[in-house]
Amino acid sequence: MNLMESLRPECIRADSNAADKQEVLAEIAALAKQSPLLAGISLETIRTALETREKIGSTGFGQGIAIPHCGLEELNDFVVGLLLVPRGLDFNALDGQPTKAFFFIVGPKQRRNQHIQILSALSKLLKTPGVVEDFLALGGAEAVRLRFLQLVQVRDTRGEPGQCLFHVFVQREECFDDILQEISSVVQGALSVVETNNAGYYLHRLPLFSAYWSETRKGFFRIVLALVDKDRCNDLIRRLHMIAEPQEGGVLITVQELMYAGGSLEF
Repeated sequence: MNLMESLRPECIRADSNAADKQEVLAEIAALAKQSPLLAGISLETIRTALETREKIGSTGFGQGIAIPHCGLEELNDFVVGLLLVPRGLDFNALDGQPTKAFFFIVGPKQRRNQHIQILSALSKLLKTPGVVEDFLALGGAEAVRLRFLQLVQVRDTRGEPGQCLFHVFVQREECFDDILQEISSVVQGALSVVETNNAGYYLHRLPLFSAYWSETRKGFFRIVLALVDKDRCNDLIRRLHMIAEPQEGGVLITVQELMYAGGSLEF
């Protein structure tokens, strides 16, 4: 599942005049409804699901961008679209700035892993500097769609068969969110996080070693475990190095080729 497959041409509009949050969510629901995949689902059901998600917390993550999204029981595949509001509106974004680009996702509620993968890939793509201004300057839905497809990094998923097991040990808290998002954008399901600590914290509690270890404070220590297709490993390693710069310490990346892996894990 990727953005190339999920973006629906009929669900793109570049000239909305929505004035507030309620109006833009109603318009997004109507735009999503144009997809044949949502033919059997009422407009009210889509709008209510989007509003319910926004009550949990705003999906406006700043820089003029929001990613409203929801899951529906009756849906069988993903609908991704884009609504542009050139003059912007208050969407309770994290940075307090007006929101102009609304990428939205409506997906099957039972396929949470794929939903998270699309959400992660989309949010990573939208970190491209100047992307909102780029879309707004194009003016038409088809031009916006073509530009979006240019920005999406197309990967050939037919490469060498097999998978590798990633262990990413993270002690630098400031890197953790970006590392997890990067990994989740290429992994489907087999991803987990272990919260732990360094050995000193535990050895201090053992009488035999207490005189040699004085560490009593729990620090930040996470281990991210993920199964990654072989053809994506080199690219993922490169991007993790760009985020964490492991040579500075506090991050360790190990990768092992798997001879066998069976079953799956849910988030």
